[in-house]
Amino acid sequence: MRAKAYAAGTVLNALATGIGCAFGINLILEVKIRPSDENVLIVNGKERGTEVLEKVLNFFSEKLRVIVKSEIPERSGLGSSSAFLNALLSAIMKKNDKKLFASEILRVNADLSLKAGISYTGAFDDASASLLGGFVISENYRRALREWFICKGYAAVLIPNFQRGKVDWETIKRESQKLGNVEEKLRRHDFCEVMRKNTVFYCSLLGYPIDIAERLWKEGICCGLSGNGPSFVAIGDRSDVIFAKEIWSEFGKVLIKKISEKPAEEVLINRELFI
Repeated sequence: MRAKAYAAGTVLNALATGIGCAFGINLILEVKIRPSDENVLIVNGKERGTEVLEKVLNFFSEKLRVIVKSEIPERSGLGSSSAFLNALLSAIMKKNDKKLFASEILRVNADLSLKAGISYTGAFDDASASLLGGFVISENYRRALREWFICKGYAAVLIPNFQRGKVDWETIKRESQKLGNVEEKLRRHDFCEVMRKNTVFYCSLLGYPIDIAERLWKEGICCGLSGNGPSFVAIGDRSDVIFAKEIWSEFGKVLIKKISEKPAEEVLINRELFI
């Protein structure tokens, strides 16, 4: 049985306030599962430790051989863990002939990511964008969405040459007032300004160079830090992201992908998913 999920780019990181905004990017993670006598995890052709997988599969009382083929760089701020859990949960539900209710997949994803220690807030924003595509605005602690909508466009994704910074969640929460009126701007869908405020805030606390984003802000292009980094994302039409790639190429590898325009799987979108 197979299932897939998208990468997620960030408009507003939910770490500080629990309110997040993210969008799906057409970088694909695919999971293939089959029954096994013991849990086995193979990622892009290499066998991995199964500590996280064991915690997830214990929830279902399953033993599986799990093969992952992923275009999403790990520990990049692009929602690779959320995508893995989305695809794995969807594949298990298909195997067991269960309907793919988006609300169930995403809430189990959030709960398991906390239990497995791979998320601070349950990453409901990243998980939702990864499963549904389009743009989502979430309340992570309520495991629910304020909004979900499709918006055509492209993303430039910078995978920089430096590593992820240290995340101090307590400091991030304590300093959250420095985000200012970001939620008001989020309600108005002023995503460019939200990305700017989000990036200034998190780059200062995580130690990333802000000039990466400033180079594109000067050109009027929406961009910012994705997740907890170190990746940066820019959004716009094709000419915007091609220009972003030219500017960002000196900082690392730059990918150009479409913003996802439909759910990764044929999920059922029920009212329980929304506030």
